Amino acid sequence: MTPCDQWLVVGFDRHPAARTALETAASLALRLPARLLVAHVLDLDDYPLDPDAADWEAAAGQAVAAERAQAADLLTGHPLPWTFQVEHGEPAPRLLDLAARHDALMIVIGAARHELGAHLLTGSVARHLTQHADRPVLLVPAAGPGTSGPPDRPRNGGQGASYPRE
Repeated sequence: MTPCDQWLVVGFDRHPAARTALETAASLALRLPARLLVAHVLDLDDYPLDPDAADWEAAAGQAVAAERAQAADLLTGHPLPWTFQVEHGEPAPRLLDLAARHDALMIVIGAARHELGAHLLTGSVARHLTQHADRPVLLVPAAGPGTSGPPDRPRNGGQGASYPRE
């Protein structure tokens, strides 16, 4: 396998942590070198609230097109190959399947803030990946290295540090 035949699978959606995960994966891909498979798994966030709306499917297509454009903007100037792929189903199993099909070096996802909705969705994806993956899983906080803004929670374990149980 030549270096550019290696892959990193990156979960990508509308959340800030996903953008940081993509930037982190692009940086890693340059060092390895590896290709990026930017994967978006369709979920209810991609659709309008009203499933009876005449443009329900079209709105999802527009949301995915906007995310692909955002990924392309983030990867502008990235010299290694990358591709954007849309999947249907549960995010964690889809990401595991993509990683297996491409024999990916690792799966990279954003670690969302531990708010109720984020924990129920992204937290369960992270938990499923780390429990079932046969390769490394990298969880990237929304404010990763080289980004502005405070991290999602204290990293030093000092006074005031609060870590939710998973």
